[in-house]
Amino acid sequence: MRIDDTIINIAFKTKHILAVNKPSLLSLRRKMNSFPLEGIGKDLYIILNGPSLKSQDLHKLKGKTLMFVNRGFLHPLYKELQPQYHVFVDTKLISGVWPVEWLEQIWELSPQTKIVLPIEWHNNPKFSRFREDERIYWIDWEIPFYGIGVSASCFSFAIKQKFEIIYFTGFDANGLAYDMIKSSESSHFYGADEELKNMTCEQFVLALYSHSIHLRSLIKFSRYCEKKGIKIINLSNGGLLDMFPRKQLL
Repeated sequence: MRIDDTIINIAFKTKHILAVNKPSLLSLRRKMNSFPLEGIGKDLYIILNGPSLKSQDLHKLKGKTLMFVNRGFLHPLYKELQPQYHVFVDTKLISGVWPVEWLEQIWELSPQTKIVLPIEWHNNPKFSRFREDERIYWIDWEIPFYGIGVSASCFSFAIKQKFEIIYFTGFDANGLAYDMIKSSESSHFYGADEELKNMTCEQFVLALYSHSIHLRSLIKFSRYCEKKGIKIINLSNGGLLDMFPRKQLL
């Protein structure tokens, strides 16, 4: 039986609402919502981790308002670019697959980078030493789409902060194909993730299903943005995402 992705989205939404509406988080939500909006009069450039980054010169973005994600701090220009934001939402960071010490590594490279984390992680013991750090922004949610991964959190933050134009690059959306054929190419600019090596057929079935939901959600999200007048521009070299208008990197 085919399960419609709308049902999946409702399940994600329900889980999220239950998580962020815990009484212990209400005061934190009010605090985050009381901060001045950071994007008024500015554009945001989101740097995702697709292999297309290897063919782009990010020097061109120096001085722009930048947002990186996940292992993006491994990019050779990270320290030079000094991004304003870095986003983590993957539960690998709270399960221990990814070390929480990555936050400190980021600040060693770029001391003023604001690290954006899901608000529901605030009470997790792993983040106890970071809870009062003003360089952490505990993100709530702004868009009605929940199956788009870390990119959705970037877009959600950007929309909530009222950035004028949201650009993104390094979002190829074809990495799963490389993983399936064990290609020398990778789904990321820095190479293959160790935790994704040796995936089984059963795991690929689940990944393909998730990827289908991911792409369908992106199509719906692009239509949502068009109706709302939200400007999102794809600067990636190649890749699958034709639902957003494209431009060349500066």
